[in-house]
Amino acid sequence: MKKIAFLFGSGLSIPAEMPSTSDITQNVLDGDNVMRHTDGNYYFGKPLYHHIGAADEYVPRVLLFLKRIKIEIDLYYWDLFHKETNYEDLYYVASQIYKSEVLIFDNPVVQPFIDKIIEEVKPILQGRPGEIRGNWELHELAHEAMNYISDIVWHHLSKEPKRLSYLNFLKDAYEDSNINRMFIFSLNHDLVIEEFFRKEKINYIDGFGNPVKGVRYWNFNIFKNDEKLNIAKLHGSINWFKFSRGKYTPNEIGIPIHGNFWRTQDPNGVYRHPDNGRPMILVGTFNKILQYTYDIYFLLYYLFYNTLIDTNTIIISGYSFGDKGINTRLIEWMNSSSARKIIVIHPEVEKLKQPSSDGIYRNWDNWVNDNKLIIIEKRIEEISWDIISKNIN
Repeated sequence: MKKIAFLFGSGLSIPAEMPSTSDITQNVLDGDNVMRHTDGNYYFGKPLYHHIGAADEYVPRVLLFLKRIKIEIDLYYWDLFHKETNYEDLYYVASQIYKSEVLIFDNPVVQPFIDKIIEEVKPILQGRPGEIRGNWELHELAHEAMNYISDIVWHHLSKEPKRLSYLNFLKDAYEDSNINRMFIFSLNHDLVIEEFFRKEKINYIDGFGNPVKGVRYWNFNIFKNDEKLNIAKLHGSINWFKFSRGKYTPNEIGIPIHGNFWRTQDPNGVYRHPDNGRPMILVGTFNKILQYTYDIYFLLYYLFYNTLIDTNTIIISGYSFGDKGINTRLIEWMNSSSARKIIVIHPEVEKLKQPSSDGIYRNWDNWVNDNKLIIIEKRIEEISWDIISKNIN
């Protein structure tokens, strides 16, 4: 009997007609049909006071700011890796500026970057006649940019998947009598995988318990149960929300099962709103490494770490090896035993073998030569469990 693990990235959801990273990036940069509500969140639609001709005070400023920092990111990545800037890169740089300005993290390297762009950013910070808000501070603009990107991401990913049958290999893996535990680690925020198993009527553990007053609450100990199928979303999910409980009481993280996250009841039947009015998702590039050290993400990363300890095979698809925290764990795991094996499913595998993937790139050829890295050069829609299982020891 075997334990197997899967690691999926955003590419897995493309056949379900979910938006790609480039689709979301384009919307982030053009701001098309995006407006900021008085609740502080960004939604798709016209500005609230469009009917009286009032200008949007937020989106135009955020767009100018993002386009300015994109120039710097483009210069860096294109020269080094010929990599196009995406919304994750934009979020990361905006978060670095914000955290440096409010002294959350000391980073002496950020100040020269700010000094370089500040003269061009100053006009964006200045209030205009007739505006409600007036002048801005740089940290406020950077924080608005972070919220803007995060909200566009989760609203884009809230759409219904159009196709799920291509995931039938997961059902076949679940039904394989040679497999006794199956772990799916997903870096996606969408609900494609959950929707597939729901339609197939297959039970799984995801770390959230049975509903209490319409909300399923996070409980890490649930993963200690003996359910065969386990799903862990390392970067959060569009349906996870945090609810405050009091000054000295740990916050609760829950999934509202009826969809209306703005109006849920706590276990005592008291109505409440979620913190920030936005779900718990990790957006950005290298900032995720720090976020793996706290809150729900620490426990999920621990589960990933612990699962790999007694697993010899991990099957990867849809992941571009851009998360250095995940890559570090994979490299340590692979190099700790000759029995470890990664199976990569991708139609153009050479595109994954890039210097920007850090240690993965440096180990790639040695792993292939040692038969530790198995490449299945197919689209995920062409994959069956038979194709995968014959490559598992």
